[in-house]
Amino acid sequence: MGRSIKEIQQTILDAKATAVELNALEVLTEQEQTLNSANSTSKVAIWRLWVWIIAFAQYVQEQYWETFKAEIEKRIASSRIHTPKWYREKALAFLYGVPLVQDTDYYDTTGLTDTQIANAKIISNAASVRVVQNGYGTLRLKVVRTVGGEYAPVLPEHLTALDVYFNQHIADAGTVVNVTTGEADLLKLKMDIYYDPLILGADGSRLDGTNPTPVITQIKNYLKSIDFENGKLVLTHLTDKLQQVSGVNLPVVREAYSKYGAYDYTTTGVQNVGAINEIRIADAGYMKLDESELLINYIPYSE
Repeated sequence: MGRSIKEIQQTILDAKATAVELNALEVLTEQEQTLNSANSTSKVAIWRLWVWIIAFAQYVQEQYWETFKAEIEKRIASSRIHTPKWYREKALAFLYGVPLVQDTDYYDTTGLTDTQIANAKIISNAASVRVVQNGYGTLRLKVVRTVGGEYAPVLPEHLTALDVYFNQHIADAGTVVNVTTGEADLLKLKMDIYYDPLILGADGSRLDGTNPTPVITQIKNYLKSIDFENGKLVLTHLTDKLQQVSGVNLPVVREAYSKYGAYDYTTTGVQNVGAINEIRIADAGYMKLDESELLINYIPYSE
């Protein structure tokens, strides 16, 4: 926002007060130094009137720049191609409980503190996917929030607000945005871990007592590292990560399954559910280890 005339004047006066090279006796001629008003602090002194004139000219200039900036931003917004990535950015910019500027797709956060803005930004991550339903193309937008440092579904009232936000204010004409959220896809694993008996115990714990479950910890860390936008689990990448665990010589994934929603691990014929050959995309965008279904066979091995 452009500065007021008073603010510009004060900037000039502050600069004059701190600039010794502008001392009146140094810049005035001998004839000018005889004027009684040369050092006057009166608001109607000649030099003060010139300060006002310069400040007013600067004020007008800044108003022109503000108008120019607003016009450029409007043209950029109206000409930008609305790709799936753009919809994701709009989801991340969503402010729960804050109204959009009328007839626009952006917010005016004037008057809001940084804390209020941060609290209103409830969407931690989002991913957009083009899907076809009943022969019509729609855009599915997966969203999550963060609870206790972990991804979690947004609340029903959040979904309602997001639906209005996208389908009544943000989306292009003819584009239907289906905002979804869900619990993490669950991963079931059956593994053989060939371990160094000098470092790990028969239960997989470190002998030095620093970590009781280094293999499980590494699996969880890998799942957290999966990019939410594609939610892609790759079993080869998982074994690569497990080989980095001290004491693990050969990690072997014998069986792997995933599920989400009402499906189970034995479901067949449904995309991204059931047995995993090598790659699996999490329907919810993120995945968690199902420890109740985890089976690890620790086998001592030394090269």
